[in-house]
Amino acid sequence: METYQVSVMVPPPFRVRRLRWVFGDGGIYVLCHSCRYQVRKDFPYCLRCGTQRKKARVDQFDAPQLRRPGSTGTSVAMVTKDAFTIGRSSGNDLKLDHPSVSREHARIVRESGSYYLEDLGSLNGIRVDSGQGPQDAERIRGGKARLHDGSVVFVGDVALIFEQPRTAAIGSKTMVRPAGATMLAPAQELISPADALADEHAPPEPLSATPRKRSGWALKQVPDDRGRLEWALSNTRTGAYLSLDERQVFVWNQIDGRSTTRDLLFAYLEEYGELALPRIEQALRMFASVDLVAGLPGQRSTEELSFWRRAGRATLNALLRMEISVKGLDGLIERGYRRFGWWFFTRPAIALLALVVPAGLVAFWFDRDKYKLLDTAGAGPWGGAIVLIVFFAACTVHEMAHAMAVKSYGRRVNRGGFMMMMGMPFAFVDTSDMWLGSRWSRVVVALSGPLVTAEIAGGLAVGAWYTHSPIAGAILFQIAFALYLNTLYNFNPLMPLDGYMALSDAMRFPRLREESRAYFTRGLWRDLRRRKLPTLKQWGMTLYGLCAILGTYGFIALGILAWNGRIGKFVHKSVPDPWAHMIIVAGIGVVLFPVWYGYFKALTRLLRRLGDKRQRRVRQAPAKA
Repeated sequence: METYQVSVMVPPPFRVRRLRWVFGDGGIYVLCHSCRYQVRKDFPYCLRCGTQRKKARVDQFDAPQLRRPGSTGTSVAMVTKDAFTIGRSSGNDLKLDHPSVSREHARIVRESGSYYLEDLGSLNGIRVDSGQGPQDAERIRGGKARLHDGSVVFVGDVALIFEQPRTAAIGSKTMVRPAGATMLAPAQELISPADALADEHAPPEPLSATPRKRSGWALKQVPDDRGRLEWALSNTRTGAYLSLDERQVFVWNQIDGRSTTRDLLFAYLEEYGELALPRIEQALRMFASVDLVAGLPGQRSTEELSFWRRAGRATLNALLRMEISVKGLDGLIERGYRRFGWWFFTRPAIALLALVVPAGLVAFWFDRDKYKLLDTAGAGPWGGAIVLIVFFAACTVHEMAHAMAVKSYGRRVNRGGFMMMMGMPFAFVDTSDMWLGSRWSRVVVALSGPLVTAEIAGGLAVGAWYTHSPIAGAILFQIAFALYLNTLYNFNPLMPLDGYMALSDAMRFPRLREESRAYFTRGLWRDLRRRKLPTLKQWGMTLYGLCAILGTYGFIALGILAWNGRIGKFVHKSVPDPWAHMIIVAGIGVVLFPVWYGYFKALTRLLRRLGDKRQRRVRQAPAKA
């Protein structure tokens, strides 16, 4: 399953010269023949390495551009020709008036679909930053160096940035603020010592509060096929993501550690012509919910809590997110993708998938008369062991398919491991970095795991139909059956599994389960009381919400039965009856803690509201008398 949280080139085994086609994002993706990452077919360049896509009509797109580092305005020059010259004389396409630059210093040329910076025999030569910093950029005289998207080039001592043009359909570059690199204003600029001593425990007033950003975030304009501007904001420390619109991004950019909420209000008024304090407060609460903003009224940092409060919060978080995960997997998965993973996104691999999956279903239909379920034809315990080993190996390949799909889009795989969801164990890989990509790329990532599982099951079903050994055929049939069940289970759109992820992204409905359940439990009955007929979309949400609720309770019941069977036999043999039942209930309660804790919080809020209403009535009664 895909997690539900609510990023040296080795030669291939054989030569693949043509770019391979992969469907997605409302168009077609192809694999870059240089770096093997996916490139949109409606864009002429690979955004990872800058290589021009074969057969691309570059004259129909904006040309690459040069700009000075730190420049926020227009670029210094546009590379519009096959040879773009740079030097100190006025006859060059780009004139750099600097003593370290020769009269005819260098030129940018396009060769075999890539761009190169070539030295023209200058005195000080050229350098191209390899990504390790300017000090590691090797000086080149009389030679040339390949340019990638975002390369920092040095013409003499003048730094320029070479960039491929971006469009709204591609999305902007990711703005990253690493953890530890803070944007907070100095302490004396945030609050004066006199104000701090006046009342150190008094919360700041809502309008005079000074929100400030925490370090460790990434912001990116994500591709959108509806012409709307959308952004994704990520907490790189926790992996939490937010989807923002243009106005929320404006509020985020205005937070500098000095501006108060009142300053944000007037800046918003000047930009959009309206005093929208609720909108600004909502945006600040969103940022604070993912631990990216501090300094809000009533907000307390973890450092201000006592040891026991911090320990209790850590225990609660551990119970709510029962998982065992391993971090630092991105480098390993990156090497695996470069060695062999890219091949699974080529045309032969896609054709093999389209052939094996239906062929396996046909073979499995004919195998049902030849073999019996849960019968290994006399293989004994070894047969069952082989079935389990191959099944878990296929599940590992399922998760690796998610990871390889993430890497094919150039995003990160933060971690992977095992987790408990509604009392049932699952393996997962963290694909949340795909929120910085397009929605169709997320659909491809979500479906890659179940499709690969179906392909493995299809191959085993064909093998069971073809083999003449009854034992081997029976074992292959049992494994294929288990993997087909796993595929159907992951395609289930009622639970936060792969099928639900793909469905919600395809429908542009990120919170489909939550909003459908909320409308079914509250909105539908409110509309009916007001004699308001629900729309077709609302009827669909009602049906889906009802099915999701029934599916959730069924899933919980399945988890209770499974854990009762696993814990009950062992406990009843070791502990007398009255205590045995208590231990079983406690064990199941811990396993299902994330489920009943949500209902417990809702019940607590309801009782608190009822108590507040009763107190208000008691206070109002003497006044009426």
